[in-house]
Amino acid sequence: MYYPKSQIKPNLYTNGGEFILSTTKEDYKGDYYKISSGKLYSGKNPTDKPNILLIKPINVTQPTNPTNEVPITYALDTGKEGNNILFTLDPNEYFTNINQSTPPPIRFIPLFNPTLPTDQDKQNGQFNRYFCKKTNELKYLEIDKETYTKLQAKDLQIAWDLYEPASLLWVIKGTQENVFNTNKSSVFKIEQNQRWNGFSQYFKENYSKYYQSQDINDLYTSGGEFTTKNGQNYIGFYHIHNGITPMVGKTHINTPHDVLLPTKKTQLTPQTTSSMMLPTPPIITGGGGSSMGGGGSY
Repeated sequence: MYYPKSQIKPNLYTNGGEFILSTTKEDYKGDYYKISSGKLYSGKNPTDKPNILLIKPINVTQPTNPTNEVPITYALDTGKEGNNILFTLDPNEYFTNINQSTPPPIRFIPLFNPTLPTDQDKQNGQFNRYFCKKTNELKYLEIDKETYTKLQAKDLQIAWDLYEPASLLWVIKGTQENVFNTNKSSVFKIEQNQRWNGFSQYFKENYSKYYQSQDINDLYTSGGEFTTKNGQNYIGFYHIHNGITPMVGKTHINTPHDVLLPTKKTQLTPQTTSSMMLPTPPIITGGGGSSMGGGGSY
């Protein structure tokens, strides 16, 4: 291309380190000229061939990322399904700052660790059980009090944002029917109030778990202590249901069985019945036998 002399500044010189050849990207040392547009070419002037465009090299800062990876997009799990936060991490920035700051603490997740009733709990007839649910799944887990407390307090040592805690007052004393119904009702309240769908299924209908029976079992009377409801003297095995009610049979069962009525000389109290010992039943020979001896079949 022709350039008038007025638009050319000839006879310039560089010792190198300023420009590179646009064709080979090699450092250029020697004569060059400049045209009015600001472009530079090798040679003293347009007639001094070859006229190769000269360019300035780009200053490249050595990356601090030893892997030379490109920026990566990460998903931050918020614990809510479909609601994750996306963010981009520049590896150069990461590798520069990682040695200048303390790494975040390692958080632990809740583990199955049920709380068991203590001797004091058994006397009180109730104790607290603790559970948690994964925020984005219908998964339930029984945990201990310490884990529950950390979740409640949003402790940084635990993944509190991924689990929801709940506590449950669990009854273990009283009639077995009342214990069962009370615990079942408490579970369903949590299921409804906290929208923990399927929480009740976690218990598999075992609402009498840890039940402290007050029955006194495997007792035997040789007669003269109890009568049946129709007034007959009772000889055979019996048990004291809930520490108060004498009934036919070695142990309490769910099917109907007779209540025994103490005679005047038999005064039953929780203290006396709890100390009753099992006498050796008599050996019955022949076809005779005492009436109402069938109670031992329960």
